[in-house]
Amino acid sequence: MLRTRRKLRTATYVLATMIAASATLGAAPAQAAHSLPSYWCTLNGVEVKSGLTVVRGTPGADTILCENDVENVIIDGAGGNDNIRVKGMLIDAQVLGGEGDDTLQVNNLAPKYGNASVRGGAGNDTIITALVVGTAEHGASVYGDHGDDKITTGSVMGAPGDYERGGGQVFGNDGSDLIRTGNVDLGGRVLGGSENDVIEPKSVGAESSGIVQGGPGNDTVRGLNDTVLTIGPGYGQVDGGIGTNTCRVKHFSTGDRVRSSLANCASTEAAPSAPAAPAKPAPAKPGAHSASGHSRR
Repeated sequence: MLRTRRKLRTATYVLATMIAASATLGAAPAQAAHSLPSYWCTLNGVEVKSGLTVVRGTPGADTILCENDVENVIIDGAGGNDNIRVKGMLIDAQVLGGEGDDTLQVNNLAPKYGNASVRGGAGNDTIITALVVGTAEHGASVYGDHGDDKITTGSVMGAPGDYERGGGQVFGNDGSDLIRTGNVDLGGRVLGGSENDVIEPKSVGAESSGIVQGGPGNDTVRGLNDTVLTIGPGYGQVDGGIGTNTCRVKHFSTGDRVRSSLANCASTEAAPSAPAAPAKPAPAKPGAHSASGHSRR
């Protein structure tokens, strides 16, 4: 847990640096209206014309590859089982899988003046992203949408100093989803949605506040790779939601120091206990016979 908290502090420092750099580069929010689409993408191996606000695939299966950051662009796979990969950051941009069983891979979601989001659309999608960091004004969100989706993300967080107003968000939506995330903290939120979901965060509320909610359905909330999830020592929350839920969860703190909360879990599996120490032999009573057969005096 100490190692996790150190990594989280490092990630927080990196995020603060990124946000400060963005503020320096953008003299005023009014520049957002004049920002030009920026990308370097190929569609099925053919370079896409620059300057478009929408990069759209065909009704069939497509491969869309973007080598650098994508800014102020909508990348839409349309129909078919698409493979979309953005190697850079997603800055005020959207990636849409559309109908079909799509695979969407995106680096950090980095909203600057607007919102950054990834949506699987209808179908059983696989979504992989790095950091999901947003604020109340500038959202960063991942949506599985309709279907049984597999969503894997890095930390789901808010911006340092502004996390009380909201942070990055991950939604499974309809279907039985598997959601694996990094640290959920600084106002970050993960919601399974309807049906029977499995949610596996690395930690919840290790520094301040983070929320994990199962939603309707018989959900399972646990740590990564079927381990016990620790919530806290900050204000972490785990809520299984409506249904018969299983939570492999424990609080970081104990007694009066507990600030985290756990709710709506019909079955709560605590951390495996250590093997019991062998019992000590009871002292012999006065007058009892020793092994030699003589009574004690």
